[in-house]
Amino acid sequence: MPPSQQIFENLVHVGALFYLVCFLFRNQVILRMFALAGDFAYIAFYYGVSDQPLWNAIYWCALNLVVNTFMIALIIHDKRELSLDDNGLKLYRNLSSLTPAEFRKLLSAGQWQKATTDTVLTTEGEKLERLFYILEGDIDIRKGERRIEVEPGIFIGEIAYLLHKPATATVIAKPGATYITWNYASLFKAFEKNEGLKHALGALLSSDLAVKVSRA
Repeated sequence: MPPSQQIFENLVHVGALFYLVCFLFRNQVILRMFALAGDFAYIAFYYGVSDQPLWNAIYWCALNLVVNTFMIALIIHDKRELSLDDNGLKLYRNLSSLTPAEFRKLLSAGQWQKATTDTVLTTEGEKLERLFYILEGDIDIRKGERRIEVEPGIFIGEIAYLLHKPATATVIAKPGATYITWNYASLFKAFEKNEGLKHALGALLSSDLAVKVSRA
């Protein structure tokens, strides 16, 4: 087999590898860039693997290239158009798996708060109608007789939200803590306008919960 032919045959593995790697990223731009690289490899493979180029396969890969390129440009444009204050920018960086449109909906549904005294966010065993995200500052988590130390940059109330159960711990925001809170009614209204936000938020909460469990 000529060396050039062997190179073309190996390109199918290169393309598949790029596609496999792309699904490891939650960042949409990076994900789509690897998908683009995979499409380029597939096009080269379909062009040179046989005596005649496989035009049907090439056309579909080319269409994928066009669509992905358009979506990358749209995502970058949306990010540039996203005007945020310092708190909003920090939150966006922490929740980078959300698209700009999803983040705008989530942000508009929430309310920023800054604790000036010890502020009880949740009480163990009581029904919870709100979800919280601690951006900065100290919080005190008490579960029974146990105190749990956590760093900011976490959701509070995610178990109650995901499982529709009462709060599993008492959480107190210490003076100076900055957080954003959403009542369930505002969230459900935002979901009606952006169905993808519901699934994206659920994935974020599940990931946040998994990190907490691993640290417990």
